[in-house]
Amino acid sequence: MIAVRLPVLALVAALLAPDVAQAIVGGVPAAAEVAAQTVLIVSTRGASCTGAVLAPDLVLTAAHCVAPAADYAVAIVGNGPPKLVPATRIEVHPRFDAGQFQTRRPTPDLALVKLAEPLPGRFRTARLANADGLPEKGTAFLLAGYGVIADGQAKSAGTLRTVALPSIGTTGGIMVRLSAPEGAAGACTGDSGGPAFRDGAVAGVTGWATGPGGSRGCGGVTGVTLVSLHRDWIEATAKSLGSPLGSGR
Repeated sequence: MIAVRLPVLALVAALLAPDVAQAIVGGVPAAAEVAAQTVLIVSTRGASCTGAVLAPDLVLTAAHCVAPAADYAVAIVGNGPPKLVPATRIEVHPRFDAGQFQTRRPTPDLALVKLAEPLPGRFRTARLANADGLPEKGTAFLLAGYGVIADGQAKSAGTLRTVALPSIGTTGGIMVRLSAPEGAAGACTGDSGGPAFRDGAVAGVTGWATGPGGSRGCGGVTGVTLVSLHRDWIEATAKSLGSPLGSGR
């Protein structure tokens, strides 16, 4: 079991400050079913991300969230004082390239996080989407995340929210782009790694976001790595970590 250092506890305390009320640009509070499948990930780097529960002690998130050297943990929030469940092992997709954000050549931004102990009983395992191929334009996705409501508003993080967005296209054959035609909506800082649900199953993992018109920020376009294209790696890695899919509650 790895140690969870004080910076992680401080980050959790900040996320639970009294003025924390929202997350995700244009989002709404998450339904109980979504909340039971989604967790908040914190680290000694002072950063936070989101993840989906694949087994009682296994979380799927974005590789860029957990690739940097640090101690990571899932923060259990919402029922009394926060509890930290440390990560004991992290497996990043072997084809992930941290330089993709500079080269704009997408790679599988996926990672699995093995926890030191099972999550509390209020959590349940998410189902992975089986769909093959790339989604058509207009396909609806539901994003979930613990991030901020706008770029730079750190105190707005820490509450799970969701937003429904349609597909507007794909990139590199592995990623779908989502955007709301009616106005600003989508993922923001802290939502990375969060699940993108399609028909109740986790179809993708949030990787990046832009502001309107491709500007820096949030509320423009959200990029999501499709998990069905990498299901073989997810299943094999989960099994090697001792947490095979389908073993959860």
